[in-house]
Amino acid sequence: MTTKRLSIAFVTYSFGRQFGGAEAYGVEVIRELAKKHSVEILTCQTDTELEKKFIIRPIQVSKKWPGWIRAYLFAKKAAALTKSNSYDIVYSHMNGWNGDVDVLHVRSVRYHHLYTVKSNLKKSLKLCSPRLLMYLWLEKQRVHLNNNRKTIVVSELLKSQLQQAYSTDYDFEVITPGVHLPAKLTQVERLGLREKNGYKPTDKVCIQVALNPLSKGLDVILEALALLPESIKLLVVGAPPDLSEQLLPKLKDLRLEARVKLIPKTEDITQYYQISDLCLHPTLSDSFGMAPLEAMSYGLPVIMSNAQYCGFAYYAQHLKNAYLLDNPKDIHQLKSAVIALTTDQDSSENIARAGLELSKCFSWQEIATRYEKIFLELFKYK
Repeated sequence: MTTKRLSIAFVTYSFGRQFGGAEAYGVEVIRELAKKHSVEILTCQTDTELEKKFIIRPIQVSKKWPGWIRAYLFAKKAAALTKSNSYDIVYSHMNGWNGDVDVLHVRSVRYHHLYTVKSNLKKSLKLCSPRLLMYLWLEKQRVHLNNNRKTIVVSELLKSQLQQAYSTDYDFEVITPGVHLPAKLTQVERLGLREKNGYKPTDKVCIQVALNPLSKGLDVILEALALLPESIKLLVVGAPPDLSEQLLPKLKDLRLEARVKLIPKTEDITQYYQISDLCLHPTLSDSFGMAPLEAMSYGLPVIMSNAQYCGFAYYAQHLKNAYLLDNPKDIHQLKSAVIALTTDQDSSENIARAGLELSKCFSWQEIATRYEKIFLELFKYK
């Protein structure tokens, strides 16, 4: 596109796919940008494999401080580093005041704590909190309402919330997460991998991918699973270490111990998508939702919350390329959806096929190209 090679500072607290969806987004965009530009990572923690591939500028912030003070100290140290190194572009995924391009991955603090609260008394009480005041101030620094700096959001849902929170019709640019289309296994390879993971050919494996499965509807999934045939199993990938012990009483009560498998967070979840038959994502709040998009790229039919709860659902159509839930808390609706997609093979295959086609519209290479265009445009005015 251009011969100009930019020096880019990427600011993020954690650099590695295993830290979460927002972090995975950053890793993939940076991998693409680094093919053409000079990139340095300013971060507190990183994946050891990525340390071998990128220049890392560590930022140390003591964990003795509470989170809101750590956020400020991280922003202050990142600002000092970027200023002293004179980068062409500062690309930030963190709260702070020095990003040329800031990306918001989660619901606006202002929207969540002030806009949605109707009581003036409650708002006043909230504004007595130094912690909240710090987060509100830090967020305001990265919400840019002019063309000299850019605020990017990852979904139309976040865009709408941000506009409401800041009482503006400013047209924030939406750049969603993406996927790399995986290689497809042969049926023999897939069956062998399923057997290795303890699943029979007759099992129907439902996968949930989340670092915090309970916030993405795991309780509802378990209640629905207890009402479904025993051949339907659940694979939860990304489970925190204490989740197994936490869930044990419920699994025993619902008699699901043998039907639920918990996999700790891992850098590569490819094999788990490959052995699954269906993806479940009944989230109550997801800015975008990378898991259902990734599942579609593996050719899995997806059941997920509608666009009121899940940003990615904005791009999907009910019963065409996904099964969209009107109420992610409704156990019986989820049960019916699972039955529909595990018993009606034609419908399941049609939805999976259309979902795969939808996932092809979300290419990391194209997403990185959009960032590159923004960076080059901003560089002209620096």
